[in-house]
Amino acid sequence: MTRSVFRTHLCDLLGIDYPIMLAAMAPDVSDPRLVAAVSEAGGIGVLACADKSPDEMRDLVKETQKLTGKPFGIDVGLPIKAKNFSTDYRKALELANLPKDHVIFRDGFMDEHDIPYDDDTSHATPGMSSIAAYKLSYELGQQQVRAILDLKPTVFVSALGDPSFMVDDAHAAGIKVMSVVGKTKDAMRVGNGGVDAVIATGTAAGGHSGEVDGTVLIPAVAEAVAPTPVVAGGGVTNGRSLAGMLALGAIGAWVGSRFIASRECSVPDWYKDKLVEATDTSTVRNRWFTGKTTRHINSDWDRQCDASGLEALPMPEQGILVTPMTIGAAQVGRQEDSGIYCGQGTARITEILPAAAIIEEMIDSATEILARELPARVSFA
Repeated sequence: MTRSVFRTHLCDLLGIDYPIMLAAMAPDVSDPRLVAAVSEAGGIGVLACADKSPDEMRDLVKETQKLTGKPFGIDVGLPIKAKNFSTDYRKALELANLPKDHVIFRDGFMDEHDIPYDDDTSHATPGMSSIAAYKLSYELGQQQVRAILDLKPTVFVSALGDPSFMVDDAHAAGIKVMSVVGKTKDAMRVGNGGVDAVIATGTAAGGHSGEVDGTVLIPAVAEAVAPTPVVAGGGVTNGRSLAGMLALGAIGAWVGSRFIASRECSVPDWYKDKLVEATDTSTVRNRWFTGKTTRHINSDWDRQCDASGLEALPMPEQGILVTPMTIGAAQVGRQEDSGIYCGQGTARITEILPAAAIIEEMIDSATEILARELPARVSFA
């Protein structure tokens, strides 16, 4: 079967067939299997390594290279201001000195809902962001950057922070550099730092997302950082949303939630099912899981935290607080309380498909809209 032709500058920049990037979702969602599946289908997969040590990153790259010879990327965070107590949960908990009122509230919530306390992070399922959040640090980010320069992926994506300091070194190693932003001012900063593209994610995006609606953010960023190109994220689940992002000024899409609901994704089946069941009002944005704002499916934990009168702790303390609750919640069938991170676009997801079928639908539908549907609706006298 002959593949459709649908190219933008992103395809030329990264050596791929279609302008679709797998958003790097941690922990362990954008893993070698899913990354390889997206790359093999003509897009580009990006490994989520925000919580990984350099040795773990090397192992993930080797595993990915066994599955595909196509281009793929690596994503880490550069959270300059993030504290780090320890990458070992129990040591981090001991050093964090969590406020007693927050601990009492969490324990009361767990008792009320018969959620067991489980601080063994090896029991965590892929996608539990609180498990990754407490590991982030400036020092880890620096170690990860050195590993990336050695591993030489097609593209390095900075999920948090400003990668400008390593752009020259990356380019010398043949690595493209992109940075995820949620504000125009941040886009201008990283654009001035020499990144190859800015990834602008609107508030519809799942996980850690910004406050600005994508229809406002993406054209503003495209104009502000030109001629640096822009990749758009947040709410991209099908060809119509891909076409919309291109019309707003992007050269491609950063796609997360739609690929969670793929056969190759390693999250539990209940996670995928919750995305298929979600409506356009199923998600909320708050700091109750990691200490930074995330979009996820609403839960009793969210509602009771909102009513508690407490303020969320900063990252990493909030993630340390909720980790034993989220692990325990998943074990007793309270999946929403474990943290189901996804975007508002989940309302458009109706079935679980192979990654290749997801990309094929996006490309075929976007082609139909841009080449035939849109010209039939718009005329110029």
